[in-house]
Amino acid sequence: MIRNKRKTKRIYHPDGDRLAEATVRAFYSCLTDMLSSYENVVISLSGGRSVQPFYRLIPEFSEFVSRDNWKRVHFFWTDERLVPADSPESNYKLAKDFFLSELKKKGILSSSNIHGFPGDTAEPGKAINNYQFELKRVSGGVVHLPVLGAGGDGHVGSLFPDSSTLEVDEDDFVYIDNSPKPPKRRISISPGAIKRSVYPFLFFLGEEKKEAYDCFKNRSKAYSDCPCKLALTGTSGTCYVITNLELSE
Repeated sequence: MIRNKRKTKRIYHPDGDRLAEATVRAFYSCLTDMLSSYENVVISLSGGRSVQPFYRLIPEFSEFVSRDNWKRVHFFWTDERLVPADSPESNYKLAKDFFLSELKKKGILSSSNIHGFPGDTAEPGKAINNYQFELKRVSGGVVHLPVLGAGGDGHVGSLFPDSSTLEVDEDDFVYIDNSPKPPKRRISISPGAIKRSVYPFLFFLGEEKKEAYDCFKNRSKAYSDCPCKLALTGTSGTCYVITNLELSE
């Protein structure tokens, strides 16, 4: 059983465009709040279809943050497939195509604030150590706002039900070499990093996510059953639950 230590705020709308706009407005509200409290703010990015409408709107509302403050916003990755950066399977490529390139084109975001994981690395363990060192350099080792797209089985990042990686608290990122979804080799934000975050944004979009959403709401379920419940386990902050699914009992 998970005791909900973190507050939750549900963002719901059946219309995808309206939902994406409400989400991006909440995103900038959280970002503004964190920029008043932290020297740098780290956002980690996931892939998948659910986050794409939200990503597409980020440049449109970019004036909500001043250009000086954008210099303190850094992007890491919630999870990445171990594929080249130009691969269609790359989460880096997805985020770049949907909004990062546009922010750079507008002169808002510097390349030095985009921290992609080297998916084509031959030494994932060493690359993860370097990635964690980079996160510590930027923010002291905190991912403030992880973007988490829940899978149909309730996984987030590359943290799947009943995986031994669900017990990793000290590290910020973990290596996955046996993912039940291809490709098998990935890196993922760790459970501990999700717990230490401030404003996790958790997406449940589409009827294929209804079972995961029901598991998320079920207080008797543990995060070994549905890892998306990790977003509830922080001791502070707010978990934003973004969905087009109606509440059901």
